[in-house]
Amino acid sequence: MASKKHQFILGLIVKKIREEGFTIVSIDGKSSGSFGIKTELPPKILRHRPDVIAVNEDGQICIGEAKTNNDIKNTRTSEEITDYTSIELNGKACYVIIGIPQESITELNKLLKRIGIRNFNNICIIQVPNEIINE
Repeated sequence: MASKKHQFILGLIVKKIREEGFTIVSIDGKSSGSFGIKTELPPKILRHRPDVIAVNEDGQICIGEAKTNNDIKNTRTSEEITDYTSIELNGKACYVIIGIPQESITELNKLLKRIGIRNFNNICIIQVPNEIINE
């Protein structure tokens, strides 16, 4: 079961996805940003199932992934980011939104550098201030 912190970050990702003009297709977990709408679980994208999948009018897929402090250093997170940022769906690179606690940005930047992601145009990082994260 996802932690309250993870779910809070997921809610902010859902909000950002909608602001960017995407429509939510599936969510793994409960998000206050889903307005009680039931969706199917997201399918696996290569090796892992993302937290959120959405699509825009042009058919571009958006993948949302919430991470807590402990998630950043594990192998699974590295694999997920690699998979989600490298795949094209509907003939377009996926737009990837990653939400993290603000205090984890240094670790996330190290991870992105280690896996070779620098200045990737289709990635958005939401840094959530520690003061507003529900523990």
